[in-house]
Amino acid sequence: MKKIFWILIVVLFTVSCSKSKKQEETELNKIVNAVLKYESNRNALNENPYLVDPKLLQLIIYTPSPKEMLGEEPGPPPFLNKNIVYLLDLKYDASMERKSDSLYLLQQNQYILDSLKIDDKINSNIKLASKEDINNRIKYCSFSNPVYFKDGSTYIEARYFDSSFGIGFGYLLEKQKDGNWMVKKKINTFIT
Repeated sequence: MKKIFWILIVVLFTVSCSKSKKQEETELNKIVNAVLKYESNRNALNENPYLVDPKLLQLIIYTPSPKEMLGEEPGPPPFLNKNIVYLLDLKYDASMERKSDSLYLLQQNQYILDSLKIDDKINSNIKLASKEDINNRIKYCSFSNPVYFKDGSTYIEARYFDSSFGIGFGYLLEKQKDGNWMVKKKINTFIT
């Protein structure tokens, strides 16, 4: 009887995970679409099709030490780590939601997707880059996993490469009533 119970639990867990994984693939496609649309409207990126690295950069959210907050020691490199205070400050000046958002953000250190699968209905203008394209530094971009806030906002990072030049940006997006995303803030994350 116990074996049947555990098999049933595993089947239910698998079905619920596959549904949420598919929903997350759709959300990620919508977020990537919003970022690329934002950049093309600014005339900063006019590619058709956009060449995108299928591998997602995994952002890890961490809580800074007291010494780091006082400026006595540096934090870890920001390429793959995001200070939770930085993310909260990006979104809010002072808000009661910071406490619930901080707990919600810290729970997201395990993202269910490790690569981008293009949904042609949402992103018909994107082509996934091959390893050869990436190794040859052909003009392409890559994205991180999105980090969600409780109110329907999200933070995602993008890196744009062209031969030996690279630049990165962080985007704070807000979900619209129609289910699409819109960029609210953009910040520089690095430049080479």
